[in-house]
Amino acid sequence: MVVKEMTSNATAVWLPRVIFESALITLSILLALGLDEWRDDRQDQEMIEQALSNFLSEVRQNKARVDDAAPFNIGLRNVLRSRYENGDIKSIAEFVAVVESYSPVVLQSTAWETALATGSLAKMEYSLVAALSLTYGMQDRYQQTISDRMSDLTSPQNLSAEKLELAVYNSVRYLDDTTKMETELAVVFEEVESVIRNAWVDMDEHAREEIETWSRDVAHP
Repeated sequence: MVVKEMTSNATAVWLPRVIFESALITLSILLALGLDEWRDDRQDQEMIEQALSNFLSEVRQNKARVDDAAPFNIGLRNVLRSRYENGDIKSIAEFVAVVESYSPVVLQSTAWETALATGSLAKMEYSLVAALSLTYGMQDRYQQTISDRMSDLTSPQNLSAEKLELAVYNSVRYLDDTTKMETELAVVFEEVESVIRNAWVDMDEHAREEIETWSRDVAHP
């Protein structure tokens, strides 16, 4: 009887303590896991923020280059078309001088390549990645068009007195296509800039919500 009472009293003493310590251990583990998860999310957010900053800067720079080059290139296209229609270009040297005065826009894609290399694209919203992919895809097509067709226009085998009229005609078509692509790129750059800025705002709001949720979980586990 005495032994039972002693056991009962001992249990009454240590059981609440064990429960309390167990609860503290469990809470510490949950807090540590929650903190690790929050830290990982924060690191992802910082990486995405840096990528968005790079994209925003690069898109603005590329748009400025297109805007700067567009008036001259469109004017050159109009002059070349007029001279073709009037038959004013009489020599190969004159033709080459006009065509080579065209100023193709040099566009940067470092932000896209960096985002691919670091894996930050995989952590972004699909709609944002799709908009960026469309933009840089158009850039690639523009630059590929310039590289391929300009070399054809000025290739020695296409530069002869017999082929001069055809060469001028092809150059008019070439400038029609490239100036049209430059105009489209300017519009796309403006649109994707808006998409990037909206994604930045949405990400900031999501981050604030996560911090508030984590704070509530800590206060009320």
